[in-house]
Amino acid sequence: MKIVKKYGKVIGMSAAALAMTAALTIESSMAYFTTYVSAGGSEVIHLGTQTKIHEEVENMVKHIRIENTSDNDCFVRVKVMWGTTFLDVKVTDADGSGNWYDGGDGYWYYKPVLRARELTSVLDAKIELPENFDKDSFDVIVFHECIPAVYDDNGNPDWKLSLNAVGEGVD
Repeated sequence: MKIVKKYGKVIGMSAAALAMTAALTIESSMAYFTTYVSAGGSEVIHLGTQTKIHEEVENMVKHIRIENTSDNDCFVRVKVMWGTTFLDVKVTDADGSGNWYDGGDGYWYYKPVLRARELTSVLDAKIELPENFDKDSFDVIVFHECIPAVYDDNGNPDWKLSLNAVGEGVD
C-alpha cells in the first residue's frame, strides 16, 4: 500500500500521458487504414494458344486441318477415335509431305511449328466400312491439342522444351 501512495502520482501521470499519446495518433493510423488509390486503364495480354479444328467428309474420308487462332506459335497433335469394332479408320498424311507423323501413342503430331493464324496441312482419316453397314450409325471423333512452342537457345522450336514448360513429363 505504501508503494501505491508513494508512486501513485507517477503511475497516474504516466497513464494519462500514454492515453493522450494514443488519442493523438489514432487519427493518423485510421487514415492509414482507410486510404486507397484507384488505377485506370487496361492492357490485354495473350498467354497460351488456341486452335480450331476444320473437318470435311468426302467419300468416307475425313479431311482434318487445325487452325492456330492465337497470336502465338504452337505445336499440335491429333487423335482420331471411333466407337465400333466393325469400323476401320486409316489415318495418313494427305499430301505425303511428312508434316504429320504417327507418334506411336495414338496421336498424330504435326512436325513444323504451327505459326499464329495459320493452318496445318491436311491429315486424312479414311473410314472403311463393312458391306451393308449403315453409314449413319457411327461416329469418328477427332481430338486436337496444342501447346505453346518454346524455342531453344539457338532459336529452334523444341517439343521437349514446350512439354516441360507446360508441366508435362518428357522421357
